[in-house]
Amino acid sequence: MCTAPNEHNTKPTVVITRTPSQSKELIQELIDLGFNVISRPTIEITSPDDEGAALANAIQSLSDYEWVILTSANGATEFVKAVNKIGIQELPKIAVIGSSTERTLDNLGIRASLRPNHQVAEGLLEIFPYPKGKNKVLLPVATKSRELLPKALREMGWNVDLVHSYKTIKPKQFQPFDNKKYNADYVVFTSPSTAINFIEMYGKENLPEQIISIGPVTSEEIKKRNLTVYRESTPHDSTGILRCLRDLLN
Repeated sequence: MCTAPNEHNTKPTVVITRTPSQSKELIQELIDLGFNVISRPTIEITSPDDEGAALANAIQSLSDYEWVILTSANGATEFVKAVNKIGIQELPKIAVIGSSTERTLDNLGIRASLRPNHQVAEGLLEIFPYPKGKNKVLLPVATKSRELLPKALREMGWNVDLVHSYKTIKPKQFQPFDNKKYNADYVVFTSPSTAINFIEMYGKENLPEQIISIGPVTSEEIKKRNLTVYRESTPHDSTGILRCLRDLLN
């Protein structure tokens, strides 16, 4: 689903930096809209340093928790994998951040109990209950995740067990990208790490002029590097990115 350089091309060109497994539908929808799409994944999902041992240990005691909070589709996938591997049948209440996280759970046969409309940690904190009875929360996250959520939950009185369920790294092997050849119009960043890794892998000089960000956390990371966010998607998921780029065609 990658386009070859074409100096006579009049279609807008967008660079997608998500992993192929997460971007397949988005890429096809963008092609259907009339975009040329260049896939240059700048992240790879791998096991955490402990190979998932902390997550497995927490799941063995899952009945001790009032809530599990899942903050990403990757986190949801790894959590359900671990639950199924251990054979746990009864789950605590599950809160999610983001519609893509909720969809991932739905596709795996699990219904979330709570999802904020504002699809960031701050949105969940606005509606998350104070502890009653059991006061334990399991928070499976990526390594190098934001500290805001566990810190705020603890301030609310929750006992938070934070475990690393996956790690995001730069791809070990990746295709080159020279924007002088492709003359791409847009690049889409779906997490801080996609933006950071793009710059480390390809350099700022190869950034397309217009940067599309999935949400405020990613936008903040982009701005830290003295770059301008052209558009931020609403909602903060693949649907929002698609809408954002579709609007730019009009």
